[in-house]
Amino acid sequence: MKRILLFDTEDGSKTLGGESSVQKLFGCPPLKPDTWDSFGKTLVQLYVDKVFQVEKKIAGIPVMETQQKKVLRDGVEIDGIIIDTFSELSKKFQRKLVGNKSAMQMQDWGRLKMGLDDLLEKLMRIPGVVVLTCHTKIQNMDEGNEEIPYIDGSTKDDISKWFDFVLYTFTRKVKGKEIYMWRTRHTSRYANAKDRTNLLDDEIPQDFQLVLNAAREKGFDNCRILILGKAGTGKTQSLSTLIKKEK
Repeated sequence: MKRILLFDTEDGSKTLGGESSVQKLFGCPPLKPDTWDSFGKTLVQLYVDKVFQVEKKIAGIPVMETQQKKVLRDGVEIDGIIIDTFSELSKKFQRKLVGNKSAMQMQDWGRLKMGLDDLLEKLMRIPGVVVLTCHTKIQNMDEGNEEIPYIDGSTKDDISKWFDFVLYTFTRKVKGKEIYMWRTRHTSRYANAKDRTNLLDDEIPQDFQLVLNAAREKGFDNCRILILGKAGTGKTQSLSTLIKKEK
């Protein structure tokens, strides 16, 4: 990958340096949408919907399948997009729904779920690599604490279904040094963790090349990755590994 577009929703890109540093790293300057609508308008400027008819053979019988995909507009060159963080982007949608009211109303919660699901479905049709980061919070369960996505409403309950990889960030001290790691397998605490390739170890260093190599080995056309974790555990810093370093 050479060009990655970073949507920085909460000014976290400073972790990677200033705008010039981000542009040098990803080949594109970071975008900082201040509202839900401005984010949506940017997507429309970059991508267009196209419908394809694909023939598939079922027991020797040709069956036509309709597929809708998003393709880059002419002249746009992007290999992937990042939303850092989806937690804040969802908050921007909530602020739009609240408007001049004092708080979310009953019907607003349904609109929040539908709007976020609609966006996630659109993101999954984008060509290339799609990475979302999301804050987490602790939920007390009978069997212990569970780390869940910090997203208001019910989207947090099923957001993992959209992704090939759901990786939880954590840190470990080795010889007095803080090491940033990802958890790839489901546990009672990390209930959303997943790896559709089943090639990654249960715990791996925060290096996107390990994930992308696993996706390529399994023949994935595209790769969708969700990074979950508390503040200060490497969510944004790890994004620098999306670009393969030249040896």
